Amino acid sequence: MSRRVRWLVWLILCGVAAYSRGTPRPPEPKWTINLMDRFEFQAFDRTIKYPWSLHQDVVFLSPDKVLVYQVNRSRAAVKLRPRDASGGSGNFLVDIRILSALDGHEIKALQLATNAAATQVMATREGRFLVRTGEVLYLYSANFEPIASKALPLLRAVQEEEWQMDVSPSGAEVALVHQQIFRRNQLSPASDVEKARADVEVLHEETLMTIEKFSLPWFLESSWSMGEHALVSPRPAPSANPVAFGLLDYHGNWAPLSSASFSPNQSCAHRALALDSRLFVTYGCGALSVSPQNGPPVFVIKNASREYAGSVKSQDGMLAVGLERHLTKTDNAANVPIQVVRPLRIDVYDGRNRQALLSVPAHGDRIYYSVSAQGALAVVDGTSLALYRPRP
Repeated sequence: MSRRVRWLVWLILCGVAAYSRGTPRPPEPKWTINLMDRFEFQAFDRTIKYPWSLHQDVVFLSPDKVLVYQVNRSRAAVKLRPRDASGGSGNFLVDIRILSALDGHEIKALQLATNAAATQVMATREGRFLVRTGEVLYLYSANFEPIASKALPLLRAVQEEEWQMDVSPSGAEVALVHQQIFRRNQLSPASDVEKARADVEVLHEETLMTIEKFSLPWFLESSWSMGEHALVSPRPAPSANPVAFGLLDYHGNWAPLSSASFSPNQSCAHRALALDSRLFVTYGCGALSVSPQNGPPVFVIKNASREYAGSVKSQDGMLAVGLERHLTKTDNAANVPIQVVRPLRIDVYDGRNRQALLSVPAHGDRIYYSVSAQGALAVVDGTSLALYRPRP
């Protein structure tokens, strides 16, 4: 057995052993604040009547700063005015609060006009962050000043059109995808897409200037994400397996990830995303694994029975995994079975040392979380924002 093979076998065995010992007991939060009492936010598990009700999240900007945001209708009476650059007319605002990760005190507050269709905040690097308000993308400095912007215009030539964005694990590049669905087969059970187009732009994070662009004669599944110098996505082609992931380079060429192919007949979701330039995490029914593009896993997490990894967040080698349970309920009126997803907990692992660090139980119907490069975990559960740190 070669030295390289022995090393890979050792990593796999250590990884399986580390994750088979179970998860640690729930820790006490370092601090907790009530977002409703303190900032007049609504509960993050509020009833979803409109798409903008889902535009909310929590993000680590740096190890010492946490950002939390939420979109709401303007509380004051709004006089109708022409739409601004965001595409909004003042009816919707995104309320952004930057807090100290040490004790939760407020460092900065921003209230920005947006629209009902699209709002998102994402960290990049060195404390900078992106704010999308409708049809404009802004880059903010670590001092919370806007330093660059880019328009995200909608052509409005088709009914299904949107911009999507993501940031590479290093924070050095930003991917923008402009998707258009031209035609669907209305007679098919899933209203299958028949004609589509995706235009991809890759931006330099510090300036938002375009460094690469290419077009695809198809659309990208919403499960795509940004890797290092490539996108991670299912193959953008008709009749492609939507849960077989690969790397899409900046020329539109796609190559599969050897460990990221799942059966499309399983009911649970499957995802793959990049941890860095070399390793990728794939997760879905019953397990999560970290692997190179072509090679065996370096470690594996096996979920307990009827537990599913529903989401994964990563930061500089740290992994936060949102575990959930899938239940089937019957609508008494129509006697139709409905699948319900119930959050269970968030587990944090040190990917470098293959060690479980934290396990935080979930209480609400929707949980939002972010992990720092030191393994700290910020969690919004209902109206509560809490910060947890691994035990020394």
